[in-house]
This record gives sequence, C-alpha cells and structure tokens, in this order.
Amino acid sequence: MTEPVLEVTDLTKRFERKGHADVVAVDGVGFCIQAGECVGLVGGSGSGKSTVAQMITRLIDPTSGRIVLCGRDVTHVHGAQLRAMAKDVQMVFQNPVSSFDPRHTLGEGVAESMRNMGVCKAEARNRACELLEQCGLTASMAGRYPHEVSGGQCQRAAIARALAPDAPLVVCDEATSALDVTVQAQIVRLLSQIQRDRGLAMLFICHDLALVQGFCDRVLVMQEGRIVEEGVASEVLAHPRHPYTRQLLDSAVLA
Repeated sequence: MTEPVLEVTDLTKRFERKGHADVVAVDGVGFCIQAGECVGLVGGSGSGKSTVAQMITRLIDPTSGRIVLCGRDVTHVHGAQLRAMAKDVQMVFQNPVSSFDPRHTLGEGVAESMRNMGVCKAEARNRACELLEQCGLTASMAGRYPHEVSGGQCQRAAIARALAPDAPLVVCDEATSALDVTVQAQIVRLLSQIQRDRGLAMLFICHDLALVQGFCDRVLVMQEGRIVEEGVASEVLAHPRHPYTRQLLDSAVLA
C-alpha cells in the first residue's frame, strides 16, 4: 500500500479553563486517509469532529499526538511552514458566506491562495473563473460578493477556492449542513465528481448518516472525543457494532 495522504496518531486536544477542570475535546484519535479515498467522520454535537478538522488543518494546535501530511510531520509547524500547508490541505467550512472576506469578490477569494503561491494576478483571475465554472457557476460570478449570491452558490465558490491550490487533501467540515436538502444533494454530487476526477483524499465531517453512507468509502464514529467504531461505510451503517453507532442510526430514523 502507498503512503497515506494523511496519517493521524494519538491526536489529543485539551482546552484549559481557568478555575475549572480541563475539557478533553479529542482523546487519542488515530486514522489515515489514502489518495482517492473519502472518509466520513460522524458523531453527535460536541463529539469532537470539528476539533479534529481544525487540528488537521492546523487552525488550532494539538495538545499531543502526531499529524503527518503527504509524508511530512506538520504537528508543530508554524510561520512560513504553516502557510505552505495550503498546497497540501484545504478546508470547506459549514457556513459558506462567513468563510469569505465580505470585502472581496468570490473571484478574489478563489484566486487568493494562488496569488499567495506566486501566481500572477491575471493567471490567478483566469484560473479562478475556470474553477468556478467547473463547480457549476458562471465566470461572471467571479465579480459577485458573498452576500450577493445564494448559500448553494457561495458553497460552490468555496469548493472552487479549496481546489485552487491543487491540494491532495480536502477537509469538509459540515459543508452541507447549512443548505436545504435539494442543494445538499447537488453539493454532494459535485464533491463526489471532483473527488473521483481528481483522486482527492477527503475527510467528510457530517451529521447526516444517509449522506455519509452514499458518499464515503469508510466511516469513523466519534463519541466524547474518541473513535468508537470504524470500517467500510456501508457495512458500519448497515450493521453497527457499537451501541453509540446504533443510537445515532436510531436517532436518524426517528428524525
């Protein structure tokens, strides 16, 4: 087997609270993602899913553990090395509008990472328009501001932005939860096509188990900061072994 795009070992995040006991949000999590593989991360609110995503993308520092991205240990990188991680991992956030700078157009937002990597302004602008079109938008959308488009259109632009640096890993943190059901399905189809065409490794954090079952190759189930079950998505969600996984599925059915 080839070297994984992402390998996480014994990852832990503890938040200190003055005058109170520390909160352990993530406790000894470990997993890997291969090129071309989509791994779902599911669990209830507060289970630690988004904290895992924020550590992998180094938006927050882990308390302990190890993060290896494309064969390089990035657990403690800072400064220029941290900025250079943009070429290896990108993130699609839950709220597409707030993930863009409201002072900049969508085209400028998509082009920003390319400009940071030394691409000239004209080339970055042209490439941004191409990416927007690949994500189902018109090139004219490059001149729109985030508040001037729908949530689904803005999320398509956010996906285009994540694709701009050609990073081998994309982390989607509840990227469909702020959208209505019809738009959710459109975005998942888009992500599936892009993931397949580009051979991306993807971590898909989601509370919708039906979406995960239809989209992901493997699934990790988190409860109170720990992974309690993992395996092939269709098998885990059809025949759960852990009581918490069964609880999540029962809640989904009732909902």
